Amino acid sequence: PLVELLRAGSEEAKTNAAGALACLLKDEPTRTLVPDEALPLLVEALRSGVGDGKANAARAIARLASEAPTRAHIVREGALPLLVALLRAGTENGKANAAGAISRLAQEAPTRALIAGEGALPLLVALLR
Repeated sequence: PLVELLRAGSEEAKTNAAGALACLLKDEPTRTLVPDEALPLLVEALRSGVGDGKANAARAIARLASEAPTRAHIVREGALPLLVALLRAGTENGKANAAGAISRLAQEAPTRALIAGEGALPLLVALLR
């Protein structure tokens, strides 16, 4: 049902579904409840969502990125430039969640150059000020 809401729900339903998925992804036992098809829908929520919807999608993606095998898949899905865009012009919550996702993606050496190439470093430094 959460994946269906992400796919075809109203903006409010998509926002709530992304938030619920982020909660499920918080702990190891409940991560298995989130299907693989959620990632492309979360990336789409980053692309076309608004406000809290983008922030919730970034939080869910950050939690997915806690697992090494998923990180490359997140980058291949196109999440990195969208996370950087959220860092640049998102809500405070969205910026924080995007920074969290980017920091987890940066655990993979090949991704670090992509992060720098997207211009994320000055944005991350600005968050610290």
